[in-house]
Amino acid sequence: MANKLTLLDLALRAQNPNATQIGLVESMAQTNPLLNIMPFIPVTGSLLQYNRRVGLPTVGFRGFNQGIDKSKSKIIPVSIECKFLGGRSVVDRRIALKDPRGINVHRSEEDSGFASAMANKFNAVSYYGNKLSDPNEIDGISTILDTIGGTCINGTATSETVHSIYAWAFQDVLTGQGRLKGVEGLLANGQLINAFDMGLHYEKDADNKEYPAYFTEFEWELGLAVYDTRSVARLANLDATHKPTIGLLNQLFTAMYPYKPDVITCDKATYNWIQDLKGSTFTTVQVGETELFKRVLTFDGVRIEIDENITTESVIS
Repeated sequence: MANKLTLLDLALRAQNPNATQIGLVESMAQTNPLLNIMPFIPVTGSLLQYNRRVGLPTVGFRGFNQGIDKSKSKIIPVSIECKFLGGRSVVDRRIALKDPRGINVHRSEEDSGFASAMANKFNAVSYYGNKLSDPNEIDGISTILDTIGGTCINGTATSETVHSIYAWAFQDVLTGQGRLKGVEGLLANGQLINAFDMGLHYEKDADNKEYPAYFTEFEWELGLAVYDTRSVARLANLDATHKPTIGLLNQLFTAMYPYKPDVITCDKATYNWIQDLKGSTFTTVQVGETELFKRVLTFDGVRIEIDENITTESVIS
């Protein structure tokens, strides 16, 4: 990921880096492959605005004493709003006092779970977020591909639940039309996840009775920018009968041209189907030889990651 910074890079390069913030980011990225590799950029305020060219001007050859029709590019303004993700950790003071490791260790252990949960939430909505159904969340790439249009290769399964493989291109591409930007995460005001120790307060139990507890507030305001729909792609409608094939994966990569994906993500079942492709290729390898049982980690040099935030889906038409 040369030239672009991941969340961990940003945490390490912060003006006042601290072990707590770096530890939070590392914890968040452990089971979220997108956060491990996706670059993030700071935006002023909570809004990223840019122009998207959707049509080139018309040009033509001109003869002597002949003119050329005037024309211009078709450019549309695009605004991407960062959305607020929050959480609150509440730890009963009495329970924290009983921990032999100390109050702060006990609270930190609980707090790290909130950081992971927020990372899981962003990772999940990066696929399935839909502002129409929930105005408070971002649009994920499934929604973007369905509404704006983009690369979707059909695996032809028609069962009630199907699976998808997603391909992401984060690096920019330089073409004859200029620089085409890949996918980026957005950080409102350049802020990483913030954890605020609110101290000791009173919390209410199920019977509306109060007890002392330590509060920690978590805040993270972020978004997802897909500048060009060719920079993301989906191989949809897969199941146990209609598994991914070399041909379908090649179609997926070719449809993303001029981009080359940096990572492809899928659920565990789909990952195992990809392994079946490799196993069937080495038909002459005898059982017991190590080559047959090596796990496939890349396809055409592109890393494959299991993402547990990807769920079974409805059939994509």
